[in-house]
Amino acid sequence: MPMHKNKYKYVSIVSAVMVLLLLGIYMWMTYRSASRDIAERAGNQLMWAMFYESYTRADLVTKDDTLSLPQSRGNLSLASSVEGMNDALSQKYHSELSLDTVAMYVDSLLSVAKITRDVTVQEVDPSTGEGTYEVVRQNNDRCSSWSLLTKPVSIRRDQSRAIRLALNNPYPELIRRLSPLFLISAIILGFFAVIIVQLLRFITEQEQMAELRNDFSYAMVHDMKSPLSSIIMGAHFLHSGKVDDKPQIKEKYYSIIEDEAEHLLALVNKLLTISKLENRKLILNKHETELAPIIDDLVEKAKAKATKPIRVTTSLEVAQVMADEQYLTEAIANLIDNAVKYSKDEIELSIKTFDTDKYALLKVRDNGIGMTKEEQQVIFDKFGRAAIHEKNRKGGVSGFGLGLNYVDQVMQAHGGKVTVASEKDKFAEFTLYIPK
Repeated sequence: MPMHKNKYKYVSIVSAVMVLLLLGIYMWMTYRSASRDIAERAGNQLMWAMFYESYTRADLVTKDDTLSLPQSRGNLSLASSVEGMNDALSQKYHSELSLDTVAMYVDSLLSVAKITRDVTVQEVDPSTGEGTYEVVRQNNDRCSSWSLLTKPVSIRRDQSRAIRLALNNPYPELIRRLSPLFLISAIILGFFAVIIVQLLRFITEQEQMAELRNDFSYAMVHDMKSPLSSIIMGAHFLHSGKVDDKPQIKEKYYSIIEDEAEHLLALVNKLLTISKLENRKLILNKHETELAPIIDDLVEKAKAKATKPIRVTTSLEVAQVMADEQYLTEAIANLIDNAVKYSKDEIELSIKTFDTDKYALLKVRDNGIGMTKEEQQVIFDKFGRAAIHEKNRKGGVSGFGLGLNYVDQVMQAHGGKVTVASEKDKFAEFTLYIPK
């Protein structure tokens, strides 16, 4: 099972990494696409700004002359017109493009297009290589390595000069456009993380449950082995005839067989009862039940079985409760049996009842070895004691912990509950909440 758990963990981690990687790639591609879109839109506005600037400048410097443009490169696009006008104005009239004027037009056009207006207009030399253009001049110094650059627009037929925009702060617009994607991605990641955590938790719980079941099976077989061995041994001696002339010894073996058989039957009945309680198939016969006779009888039996000095004090403020006498008796018997099992050299047992608005409380307190906080959290589980059977086999109390789970199931069936308060090496106090 641990190998399977590790395999599931590795698969879950790899799946999470793959999802993160794919989501990261998708977000990066979306970011690049949005950046290119903004740069392309800004580039279109730059061409119109350059066209307006060139047209205005041509009208001023040519006066009444007709500006003859050099032969176009096979198209009549806006970019070709801007390139032709600027090349002709530079060659014939020695008039160069004004970056400040272009910046003024760009500012107006970007405002209408709702694109960031924090820009730098740059004249670059394309001959130095794409992406590493040398900046010849610029209208301001706000450009940085974080600026988003547009595609250069040529202003010479020989491609020796070009104009481009540097969008110095495009990120607010990018964030505005990408924030829905980031939000959805965060939700998906959060949902996926919850699934992974729940899956790993479920795998861990299943592994723990499997280990507890294994421990429970071992402890149950271990505990049943002893009475079965006693029964077989007693039957063997009786069958051999060796004790036929010894009636006292013969009676002793009969008693051993009877007691151990009843012990096994009680274990089996307890398992069946718990199964019925868990599946809500057990029908309770509730009626007014006197507590004093039940407790007195159980105390007498405990004193008869105990191998240590035992002192019991009772204080029954509530004398009657509405309950199924058989199952309530068995529940109280389990608590008393627990107190005796987990006792020290001398057993001091206190049994009290109290009255509240909704419940009659029955408390069983001992001066035994007590429990840690961790043990108190699992003590009512079906396999609670089995989880610490290793400690029990090394000198502690044998058993596989059905008793307290039985008590818990019986109280739930009555509509009540059982709680525990304990301090290690000092005491343990169990409280039954019996509905009125």
